[in-house]
Amino acid sequence: MFAAGAPPTDNPWQEGTDILLTKRQVNKFAWVTFLLAGIVSAGGCETEPVVLLEDESTEAIDQTRYVLVARFAHITDAQIVDEESPARLTTFAQLSTSAWRPQEAYSLHLLDGMIRTVNKMHIAQGKIDFLVHTGDAADNAQVNEIQWFVDVMDGKTVDPLTGPDNRSAIETPDPTLDPHRPFAAQGLYRNGIHGTASTIPWYAVAGNHDLFAVGIFPIVTDVFGNRTSPLPLDNRIGLFAPVVMRPTGSLAWGAISPTNPGPPPEVSLPELITPNPARRYATLREFVEIHSASMTEPAGHGFDPENPEKSWYSVSPTPGLRLIGLNSSDPWLEIPEQVYSEGAISSAQIAFLETELASAESRGEIVIVATHHPSDSLELGNGSAVSPVSFREILRDYPCVVLHLAGHWHTSATIDRNGFVELVTGSIIDAPQEGRIVEIWKTTSDDSPNRDVSIKLRYRNFSHLDTIEPSDEADAAIFEDPLLEMREIAANLAGGG
Repeated sequence: MFAAGAPPTDNPWQEGTDILLTKRQVNKFAWVTFLLAGIVSAGGCETEPVVLLEDESTEAIDQTRYVLVARFAHITDAQIVDEESPARLTTFAQLSTSAWRPQEAYSLHLLDGMIRTVNKMHIAQGKIDFLVHTGDAADNAQVNEIQWFVDVMDGKTVDPLTGPDNRSAIETPDPTLDPHRPFAAQGLYRNGIHGTASTIPWYAVAGNHDLFAVGIFPIVTDVFGNRTSPLPLDNRIGLFAPVVMRPTGSLAWGAISPTNPGPPPEVSLPELITPNPARRYATLREFVEIHSASMTEPAGHGFDPENPEKSWYSVSPTPGLRLIGLNSSDPWLEIPEQVYSEGAISSAQIAFLETELASAESRGEIVIVATHHPSDSLELGNGSAVSPVSFREILRDYPCVVLHLAGHWHTSATIDRNGFVELVTGSIIDAPQEGRIVEIWKTTSDDSPNRDVSIKLRYRNFSHLDTIEPSDEADAAIFEDPLLEMREIAANLAGGG
């Protein structure tokens, strides 16, 4: 196993640029430096120098000086989509690539493929201590999408079809190539279920697609308990686009189905579909409760099952390491029909964050902060209690913070924030459909009068298509991948194959 003082049996790390950080010295080997554009804040225009780092950092570690604190997987933006839901804006596909994707029918399979790769690496390349998914588990804040996400993580059999399948026998492909057939997800590795290796715990945070309709519009509850999302210009007659999005309804514009997978027409009249109550919009409480009902470890996956109204947390996934998960889709006020795609962290969370950082500092813990949105995506005008600069200043105030994990951008970026690294990982749903393996190493310098802890980070990308061979025939079942060919199709459709 890949542990302190012992290399893995099949070391995937190649020579590259490493990041060596102390809290008194910033990495000097970045490949480009530039100034951010002005960020509007309550105090005016804020700018801050930014250092972009290499996308991967894989240089060998001197294990006589450094010990491994944690090795973990970071994935994000699975955006599990109920493609047949009527609460979608597929007719706007020409304006936004997120309105309809040619690979969207494979979202569940792509997540399953990423988990399969993590399991293989855990067995063949060294122990993975835990996994973090930084938000947008769902595409459209629907209960069934969030439940599907958790079911794939748990290794259950998942049925992607939420409406009728009217395909003829000739139109229906082989089961291994049919994204509309039920399939058995492998699930994240569990001791006693998958083999004798240690269980991989996983943690989650909420994203804008988990809490807002199509990741943008607030969801409201009427006096009868029905949850809908009013769209802008609600005085329209709703002929070519809906006035309100109703996922449990029977009318769809640009309807998608196995017989009509898209692309959707640019102009579409409403048509009748079979309603499905499982599509209802989730509340924040339900998002937490679905995670808390998961059968895998740990209970709640960071969230407190006893307090489902709270969407942020602080946990210690490995000794000496603190993971603080925040909800960056938490504006102080939600106004129907307004846009809430960008980040907002509440004042209550900021108070919680500072308290937890101070406690971690006193315990000598290393800290990872996880949010869905990168710091640059925080917007005061979106209802955030902090701007990008002020959020980063809080993290810099505590030398224990070494990493800020985020997603949202659907592309990777590694940014030296002058005291900590902001690691933005690409999405599962969009090309190149990658996650990251991250390692945190530390050493204490006995020569330093104040015994500064020096931190070294390594990280590299992985995908659901990675080829990894078993090192022991006893683990061969973990390396079987019956839906690989289907995911190759999805990667090609996304432009990443």
